[in-house]
Amino acid sequence: MDQLNHIMLIIGLLLSCSIFASRISSIMGLPVLLLFLILGMMCGENGIILGIQFSNYHLAFYIANLALAIIIFDGGCQTSFFTFKTASKPAIILSTLGVLITTLIVGGAVYYIFKMSFFESLLVGCMIGSTDAGAVFSLLGSNGVSLKNKVQGPLEIESATNDPMAIFLTITVIEIIKATVNSNDVTASETFTISNALLFFIKQFSFGIVFGIVFGYLGRMLLNAINIPNGLYSLLVLGVAFTGFAITSSMDGSGFLAIFIIGMIISNTNMRQLLYIRPVQDGLTWLSQICLFLMLGLLVEPPKLIEHTVDGLIVACVMAFLARPVAVFLCLKLLFKFSTRELLFISWVGLRGSVPIVLAIYPIMNDIPNGDIFFNIAFVVVIFSLLVQGATILPVAKFFDVYAPSSTTPVSKGQMGITIDDDYEIFNYEIKHKTCQDQLLSEIKFPNRTMVASVFRKSQILHPVSRLKLKKGDIISIIGHSDDELLLNAIFNGDTPVKKVHYPYNGDILLSGESNMTEIAEKYDLVITSKEQDLNLGDFLSYHLGGIPTVGERLTVIDCRFTICEVFGSQIIKVGFEKLENNI
Repeated sequence: MDQLNHIMLIIGLLLSCSIFASRISSIMGLPVLLLFLILGMMCGENGIILGIQFSNYHLAFYIANLALAIIIFDGGCQTSFFTFKTASKPAIILSTLGVLITTLIVGGAVYYIFKMSFFESLLVGCMIGSTDAGAVFSLLGSNGVSLKNKVQGPLEIESATNDPMAIFLTITVIEIIKATVNSNDVTASETFTISNALLFFIKQFSFGIVFGIVFGYLGRMLLNAINIPNGLYSLLVLGVAFTGFAITSSMDGSGFLAIFIIGMIISNTNMRQLLYIRPVQDGLTWLSQICLFLMLGLLVEPPKLIEHTVDGLIVACVMAFLARPVAVFLCLKLLFKFSTRELLFISWVGLRGSVPIVLAIYPIMNDIPNGDIFFNIAFVVVIFSLLVQGATILPVAKFFDVYAPSSTTPVSKGQMGITIDDDYEIFNYEIKHKTCQDQLLSEIKFPNRTMVASVFRKSQILHPVSRLKLKKGDIISIIGHSDDELLLNAIFNGDTPVKKVHYPYNGDILLSGESNMTEIAEKYDLVITSKEQDLNLGDFLSYHLGGIPTVGERLTVIDCRFTICEVFGSQIIKVGFEKLENNI
């Protein structure tokens, strides 16, 4: 019993310290994952706090895979079909060809600088060749980092889909090293190993995609078909996700790719059950990140880490300043319409996190010579990536003009439970922007399907009459649909004009009201909902602005501004378009 209490005390202290570390990270501007890693090192066998002895690499490998599965599943849940559609092509090229190029460049540099054997050098490149989903989703979703969708989408999807390539390369090189050590006929062994590895690679991608789709739609069907207590929906979804992950992995498919697709399919629907799933999933993701990086911190031995710090820093610099930029430019420059600034930023945010460390466990588990050296080099690379690249994402994004200031969002929202599909939601906004202050409710053009429910001022409820004037600090409650949230955000961010306001400047480009919104969204990096993809530009503006359209009315969505230039009756004929610059 005393031993159980001791274990629970250690777990409680580690979790509590991790929560405080997340607060410290926001104050100091450091990635919280780095602080989790440092905390784990401080509590390890050679640390200064608890002196926890943990050196079980096999157990660490299993725990890391479980935690990564939850993190990547959450990443899938946060990815819209529109983002995946627009960003999947460059992301998949980066996650395959990009990983291979990075591996070859890093491996070549290690071979030339450190005089390791060719395949040992290549193994170092394999371990750090892929970006990390945990680090990317965490750092791009926190600390005020809001990027243009054209950049953020490929980065997130790349990190979730490059595991098959990284695992394929790592296992292939390990098998070649084992064959070299154990056999004199190296050529025959290599041929057999590579042919099997190629089959393994094909299985990783194909089974990952197929089973991801199958279990994703199975999970969606179960959520619709089964009526259970609200607290069980999150467990049902996790059960489906883990089942899909396990079956895919058992057939040599990529469980990580499958679980990402499962999360994306389940979350891209208007089911009200998602309201009960998301808070639980958010907590589980944080718990997974804490456990993963604390455990990896416990696993490292600081004296050995210090011994290989210089080597690790050299490899990290080669990766960050040479291999990653070359891979990004070769993969994206010619095939896709990325500017040089965007490519430089994508090169910089090739974040390494837990995945390189987990891959570095493979050589130790397979008794590869110098396995501990590989592990420590990978660990130094991860610390460098989180400390240097991760901590500078925001200023670098502003410097390269890919930062998109996030618009005002509801202080709280929730589905009302009126209907099963396409349910009504209530959005609560705080009046902060100057353009909304001292405005009458009758002067604000809300979307057609929305209704102001109430206004709260200093704990008092006010009836939403048309002559009510909004004040700074008011909370306004609006009933609408999920599709209305983007426009409501724009209204309370000061981007949507009040009635009877006309603007002399119509924009840089003149578009037809018949233009297809899907084509406009793809061309100008505009985020729209699945319903809006079927609309033309005129219907899109009429839907959002409401009422009879008039010349001069504007609609701003993130950094895209539309101005009505010509109307015929209630039909919008010509629209001015302007891509706004970020004034940062």
